[in-house]
Amino acid sequence: MPLIKMFLAVLFGYILARKGLFPAAASRGASQVTMSVSLPCLIFSNIVPAFTPSNASAIGPLLLLAYTYQFIGFFMGLVIREIFFVPRNFWTGIVVMCGTTNSIVMTVTTLPPFDPSTDPALGVSFVSIFIVTYHITFWVFGAARSLAWDYLPGVPQGEDAERKVPWSQKPIGGWISRVILRRQLTIRVDEATLHSTRDEKEAGPVMDEEALGHSKEHLDEVGAIPLPFEKRPTVGLDVQLARQTSRLSITTSPRSAISITHPRLPSLRAPSQHRTYSLSPPSLKLPPGENPSQETLVLPPTQSRFRQILGKIFRPLAGAVTPITLTLAISLPIALITPLKALFVDTSSSGGPSWHGPDGRPPLAFVMDTADFLGTIAVPLALVVLGASFARLRLPRPLSRLPIAAMLAVSVAKLFLLPIIGIFVVQALVKKGLISQTAIAERFVAMLLSGTPAAINQLIVSQLYSPDGECDTLSAFLLVQYALMFLSSSALTAVSLLLL
Repeated sequence: MPLIKMFLAVLFGYILARKGLFPAAASRGASQVTMSVSLPCLIFSNIVPAFTPSNASAIGPLLLLAYTYQFIGFFMGLVIREIFFVPRNFWTGIVVMCGTTNSIVMTVTTLPPFDPSTDPALGVSFVSIFIVTYHITFWVFGAARSLAWDYLPGVPQGEDAERKVPWSQKPIGGWISRVILRRQLTIRVDEATLHSTRDEKEAGPVMDEEALGHSKEHLDEVGAIPLPFEKRPTVGLDVQLARQTSRLSITTSPRSAISITHPRLPSLRAPSQHRTYSLSPPSLKLPPGENPSQETLVLPPTQSRFRQILGKIFRPLAGAVTPITLTLAISLPIALITPLKALFVDTSSSGGPSWHGPDGRPPLAFVMDTADFLGTIAVPLALVVLGASFARLRLPRPLSRLPIAAMLAVSVAKLFLLPIIGIFVVQALVKKGLISQTAIAERFVAMLLSGTPAAINQLIVSQLYSPDGECDTLSAFLLVQYALMFLSSSALTAVSLLLL
């Protein structure tokens, strides 16, 4: 049933966008409402009543799992980019897509074997830990800013980006190729040097030409035109390069250094290229306002430098200040400090103070009611925005132009391979005692969020960086993932429930 509700919400967004009732501007506005208003309210309304000092220890293992999933995803993205064909303007996007995941909130925790009175809110609270780690990686660690690399001036766009690039020209493959080629070049030059010395010992008639070469080298050192490679039909380019190198070493010997002290020959270079002046020109006394060099050479004060250093240090941290992270920073202390928590929810059953207003409820219960009311629109609105983005997808013709192999590889890696790894990791943590055997909601969330599709925020940010505002390749990748999500989520949910 939860998957059917998700599918219908996506379908409604698709229909509205196809009818022209939900344009791109409306999608951006709805995304801002979701990320800035409804989702923070949903997190606040679930963390405050759900978290207690007894279950707050689950934050550490969930943080560890969240970053483990991200690290494995980034590694898979690098491997897929090197193996399969990926358009040139999506080399960074595919890595970010594999590393950052979406966090889905399902109502499975209202059914057995979960406790319907506590586990639904506790499950949303656990999901919020994954949401915070995603936002830290995406905004603070630079994943969002790195999406601009696919749209730099030198990066081909359109049909030019669809040209297949050999593995030796890809980032990791190119680095490996350069290292291997550098070693081969060193071996080739060493062999050429051995052959050249052997040829010079056996060559007799070439002595006159060798002497002429030495005289030309002297002309080059005193300022004449550089000597090109000798044109010998029987000698290879590497051998000529080695001989040129050996002649340069001969001309730098002490004997040749004495010959350089002879009167210099007329140079073919411009006088401005070989004349140097050791004496500084006479200084001119100008009025203070007429010397521009004095104004440009004035160093900034120490306070300005200190501010610049602080700006460079704390500017990346400014990305962490989002409505979601602020909500988490506010709601966690309220949930863990019992007197503060008693202002919002009733804590008398757990031994806390019983504070009530004139209506018999906690004094700040209206804050919880407002947060709960606004938080209910977070998940449906996000799914409607997703369906609208699918409706605006423009697939190229023919479909063979799409990186179908890479699309399937990313979907299999994120929705099938990573969940298998996640299940084994969670079971290992339970066996080692990092996750309690009785923490059913925590174990379920940890396994379920190992196999989620890519985040929709990547589509929004990429549209801002794209020159034409279109991200057809990214939308095609998302379409395949969310189409397979209904199958993978059903299988992952069934397996997770069996292991609880």
